Order: sequence, then structure tokens, then C-alpha cells
Amino acid sequence: MSPRPRSLVVLTLLLVVGAGCTGFVGEDRPTAPTVDGDGAVEAYESIDGVHAVVETTITHGNTTEHRRSEVWTRPASGEVREEVREPASRAGNLVVANGSQLWVYNESRAVVRTQSYERGQGDAVRMDTFLRQVFDAVAASGNETVRSPPTVGMGPAPSVPVEGETGAEVRNASTRIENYTATYEGTETVSDHETHVVELAPSGDVPTVASDLRIRYYLDTEHYFPVKVTQSMTVNGEEFRVVTEYTDVVFDPGIDDSRFHFDPPEDASVVDLEESRETFETRAAAAANVSMTLPDPDVPDGYELSQVGVLRGDITTVTVFYRNDAGDVLYVSEHSEPRSTGSAEGVTVDVGGIEGRYVATDSLGSVVWSCADGPQYAVVSVEGSLSRGEIVAVARSVGCE
Repeated sequence: MSPRPRSLVVLTLLLVVGAGCTGFVGEDRPTAPTVDGDGAVEAYESIDGVHAVVETTITHGNTTEHRRSEVWTRPASGEVREEVREPASRAGNLVVANGSQLWVYNESRAVVRTQSYERGQGDAVRMDTFLRQVFDAVAASGNETVRSPPTVGMGPAPSVPVEGETGAEVRNASTRIENYTATYEGTETVSDHETHVVELAPSGDVPTVASDLRIRYYLDTEHYFPVKVTQSMTVNGEEFRVVTEYTDVVFDPGIDDSRFHFDPPEDASVVDLEESRETFETRAAAAANVSMTLPDPDVPDGYELSQVGVLRGDITTVTVFYRNDAGDVLYVSEHSEPRSTGSAEGVTVDVGGIEGRYVATDSLGSVVWSCADGPQYAVVSVEGSLSRGEIVAVARSVGCE
């Protein structure tokens, strides 16, 4: 898929980059390619288009999930079309971006979410920025530190989902790390494409929700397009691995402009995310603008309400944020109906007679539970500043209101 000024979703990666200069290539390192950053970027941006099938396999412990999509993209312009084929529960969904507008269509729900392309990309590192830095470093026999992985296609490098991640800010293994060191690992053949292999690893002692994190990009040696991305780590004592590979790749196939335009079906609800996010300074102001009852938890001493966020869409989410004098953040979210919370198993806890799941990582502690009449709740202590007992107590004070 295509990367560009924060090429999509998301999920939210930072464009801040730093440089370093120590032993990127040595006697025990693979022979570096002769291309420099400008050459790699020129090759990448000269791609007129790519048509491929994208196979993604996610393994966590004993659980394996497979995803398959068909993709058309113009990397330099940020135009992308992804049509989901597998799993069956998501077949028919699609994502379309034309460089200025983004559409995300959920066929089973008959809902289209749309927003500006730029906002949909957030602050992700552009692939051209990444290529220039890495291959300039290789040419200079230095190393390079990047703030986050570059965007690939309709999203950043794969990241581990953490149960209980709710609210406005998504937190995962990739976004918790502030610096990565890029290392050139030589060449390897992937789906009949010779590729340059570049590995990213956390730089320094940084807080993460995972350990042993490694991200590898396999870049076609002619076009410098990432035909494969792998991510491996240990999450809660279990291996978590994501492998995304482009198969049946055709470069410059002559893609019609219509591929990158989307007219929502007449029976679909269209949600403009530019207009669906609101922030309120008081509970009263938020309550006057939503039909849902706002969560009203008993919070630990020292925490005061800071704001209330409302996200409207096929699922409406109300999130009440609290902060103490030390800057610690606690938030309670209510979803109008249950939503996916990721693949982490967590620990069963009692939330006033209702089964909930408690998950703790280096960056947060959370309890998630669903009520019989539909709403789902989450209590999240950012940076894990509250104990399990304290978080469960907050959850019990909310219960199923």
C-alpha cells in the first residue's frame, strides 16, 4: 500500500527524526548497497502505481489470524484502494484515499467514515523520509535513529493491539517507543523480488508494552517499495508476530483514476469524522450534547476531571478524562455497544458481579467489561500509575449504569 504524509490511520506515528553517526556498517556487517538516500527516494517516487495482493498473518501465543486484501496504490501521491477479501467477517470492507480525502467503508454495518486524508494520516513518518535517512546512513557507514517506523500503505508498521486501548489516544508497542536505530541487514529474495533488508530496533532504555521488539522492512532493490514488513516482540510473556507480504506484485500496471474515488452506497450511513469529534470542558456541557449517560466513577484522591471527549460514528464513545497534580491520567470510556479490544488475554476480574478483563503493561493498566444491554466500558490508567485494586475499584463504581 502507499505511504505519504502520514499515510493513514492511524493509528498515529510521529514525524520527529534524529540523526546519529556510529558504526552502521563494519567488518561483520553486510556489504552496503551503492545507492544513497536521493537515489532510493527517486526510485520510490518514480513508481506510477502498484497492484498487489496483501497477505497478513498475526500470531499471538497459540492464536493465529489471517487477513487478505487486494490493493492498488500510487505511492508518490498517497492514492490507495484496499478491498478486504479475508476474513469472511470483514470481506467487502474497503479503504479508499485519493490524496485529499479518505473513506473507510464497513459493509456489514453499512457505515462509511470519512475525513481529510491529511488528518487521517496523523503525524506518521513518510516513506521517502525513511528511505533518505537510512540509505544516506548506509552510504556514509553510519547509523540512523528514527522517531518511529515509516507509514506503509493504509497504516503504519503493524503494531500489537493491547486489550483495553480505548479513548482518543491509541497506545501500542510502536507508538510508545521514541527512538529506533535502523540497521542494514543485506539482501534477501521475497516473492521473486530481490530486497534490501532494514531492521528497526528500540534505541536505548525506553518504556514499551512489549520486549524484544524488531521491525524489518524488505525493500525491492529496483523500486524501494516495501514488499514485506515483519514485526516480532514478546507481549505478556507470549510471542507476538505480524508478517505482512505483498504477493502477485505488478509495478506500473496503469491504474484508472476511478480506483481512488468512492461514492458511498445509498443505504449506507456516512459519518464525517471531521465533525464527529467533540471535546467538552465540563460534564454538563458533554451531557447536553449526547444521548448516552456519562460514566460517573469514584476516582482516587487527587484526580480531577480534565475534559470529556465524544466520538460519534457507527459506535458512539464517550470518554471522561481525569488528571492529578503529578500529571497522571485516568480515563473512563463508554461505548454504545461492544467493540473489539485486541487479542491480549488479560486476567479475569469481578466488576460488581460482571466478568471483566484486567490487562497490565509497562505503559498502562486497564479493565474492560461489557453489560448485558449493550454498552461496553473501560477504565484505563495511563503509564500504569494506579494499582490493579485501584483500577478495579473505579470500574466497580461504574458497573453497568
